[in-house]
Amino acid sequence: MSSSKKYFTCGPTELYPIVSDAIIKALDEKIPSISHRGKEFEKIFSLTVHELKKLMGIPDDFMIFFSSSGTECMERIIENIVENSSFHFVNGSFSERFFKTAIELKKNSKAHKVDFGKGFNFGEIVIPEETELICVTQNETSSGAAVPMKQISELKDKYPKKLIAIDVVTSAPYQKIDFGKIDIAFFSVQKGFGLPPGLGVTIIRESCIEKTIYLKELNNNIGTYNNFIDAALYYKKNQTTVTPNTLGIYLLGKIAQHLNSIGIEKIRFETEEKAKMLYDYFFTRKDMKIFVENPFDRSKTIVVIDCGEKQKQIKKHLADNNFIVSSGYGKFSETQIRIANFPMHSIEDTQKLISVLDEADF
Repeated sequence: MSSSKKYFTCGPTELYPIVSDAIIKALDEKIPSISHRGKEFEKIFSLTVHELKKLMGIPDDFMIFFSSSGTECMERIIENIVENSSFHFVNGSFSERFFKTAIELKKNSKAHKVDFGKGFNFGEIVIPEETELICVTQNETSSGAAVPMKQISELKDKYPKKLIAIDVVTSAPYQKIDFGKIDIAFFSVQKGFGLPPGLGVTIIRESCIEKTIYLKELNNNIGTYNNFIDAALYYKKNQTTVTPNTLGIYLLGKIAQHLNSIGIEKIRFETEEKAKMLYDYFFTRKDMKIFVENPFDRSKTIVVIDCGEKQKQIKKHLADNNFIVSSGYGKFSETQIRIANFPMHSIEDTQKLISVLDEADF
C-alpha cells in the first residue's frame, strides 16, 4: 500500500510521523522482551503516566489503568463500579454499546435515548435516585455528536453524590476535561493519539476504588485479574496486573511526550481551525449535508456528512487521490462519510482534502 495515503479515518487512523522511528527504537532496545515486573518497565510506565497526566491535566488523585481497548474499559468500569444500576445517555452506536454492556453484565441500568446524532436537553432529564454511575459518551464516534464539557460539569453539580464516567475515545487528547466534575474517563490509542490499536486507557479517581472494595465485600463479580482493586495496587508500583501491551505503553509515552512539546493549547487551536474549515466547506455544498444539524452538538474531531447514493463515488474519488475516510456507521454505512480531525491531521492535508472534493463533479 502506498505510503502517500493519508488516513482521515475514525480509528485506526493516520499514525503520527514519529511512530515508525519510535517502533524501530523500541525494537532495537528489545522493549517488547522486557519483564513487566522489572525496573525498566517501571520507568516506561512511570514516564507514560507522567506525560499523559501533563498533557491532559490529570490531577494527582487519579490513577491510570491499561487494558486492551475502549470496549474493555466499558466492561471493567461497569463491573467494578456498579452494584445495581447505571444511567446512560444514548445518541449513537457506542453510547448504546456502553448501555448494552451494563445490561449484559446483569445490571438494572436505564438509558435516556435520543435519535442518532442528536444532542440532549439535560434540563428535561431526571436521573433515577438509584443510579450509582452516570455514563456519558462525550464524543459519539458513530454519529459525530458531542456533549460539551460544561453540560457534564452541570450534571455533577446537580447530582454531586453520583459518580460520572465519560467516553472520550475520539476526543482525547483534544477535549479539555474538568476532572473536578468527573470520576472516570477512558479512551483507546488508535484515534486521537495516532498509534496502532491494542491499548485502552482508563483514568479513574482513587476514591472510586472504595466502591470496588464494597462490591467485593458483597461478593459481587468485579472481574478477575483486571479488577480495579488489583489494578490500583499495581499502579502504585508502576506496574500492571498482567503482562501488558508493553510496546503500546512505551509508544503512548513517546506520543504524549511529543504532544507536550507541541503544547496542548496549540493542538486544541489547530483542531478547532480544521473543524471550522471542514464544517464551513460542507455548509456550502448542495450535494452533501452536515449530519449533526445543531452546531452546538457537533464534534470537533469526527465530522459526519450525508452523501446519499453518491457515497461510494465520493469515497473512491478521495481514495484515488490518496485520502482515506471512514464510511458511516451501522445503517448509515452506505450513505455517509466520517472524516476524522485528530492532532496528526495537519491543516495543510485538511486543505488538500477539501480541494480534492471541491474539484470533483459528483
